[in-house]
Amino acid sequence: MITSDKNKIIKDILKLKQKKQRDITGNFYIEGERIIDEIPSNIEIKKYIFSEKFYKDLNNKEKYKKIDNIIVSDSVFKKISDTINPQGIMAICSMPKNNINSIKIKENKVFVILDRICDPGNMGTIIRTAEALGIDSIFLSKGCVDLYNPKVIRATMGAIFHIPIIQDCDISYLITHLKSNNVNIVCTHLDGDKAPYNIDFKKSTAILIGNEANGVLEQYKNEADELVKIPMVGKVESMNASISSAIIFYEVLSQRLKR
Repeated sequence: MITSDKNKIIKDILKLKQKKQRDITGNFYIEGERIIDEIPSNIEIKKYIFSEKFYKDLNNKEKYKKIDNIIVSDSVFKKISDTINPQGIMAICSMPKNNINSIKIKENKVFVILDRICDPGNMGTIIRTAEALGIDSIFLSKGCVDLYNPKVIRATMGAIFHIPIIQDCDISYLITHLKSNNVNIVCTHLDGDKAPYNIDFKKSTAILIGNEANGVLEQYKNEADELVKIPMVGKVESMNASISSAIIFYEVLSQRLKR
């Protein structure tokens, strides 16, 4: 059992809190028994980290025996954890290797493009909502919060494993690529002249959602086929990015269920 945070294994885990180190190693970590149970077979689990108490109380130890098990004192686990009240189980995993060209653009698919979404909670909630409401793939622009930020992973509630997500996309290239495959580009914008229910989401569509404070870059807006705006009767000018996304995604699902 590891009892010191000066141990090399512990130092390496602590470094994974930084995006730079995650990018260098190609590894990230996940906390919590339920979300760890959802890790699919295409993601390599390199090791499990257990707190002393969690491992002592664990009934089904055989479940984790195929992977390296590391047991640390409760105090050390609290130092490596990203939560206030850690459950006591963590997995170190390899990032899946996806790129734009790995996503097959098939007919009648719906994609989401996120442009510089900065808040981890927003990012995770959008991913969770997208997966729940039938979005096929998500593309993240350069400048988005890191997909493997622990707060993003927690907010996805496991959805990160069930929908293809591509990071660091060149959005102009992506738009051109999607258009060449007959995908309609719908951009959320305050200048939008259509409500979500006026858009035909039954055909192949990519929904472009912009930065919380500044929206979508003007360049991408000009490359879009249609601009959409959620009708509002209150005095606020806009809504939270994750709430706006949920409203549009639900319209997508509603139309597709009626197809």
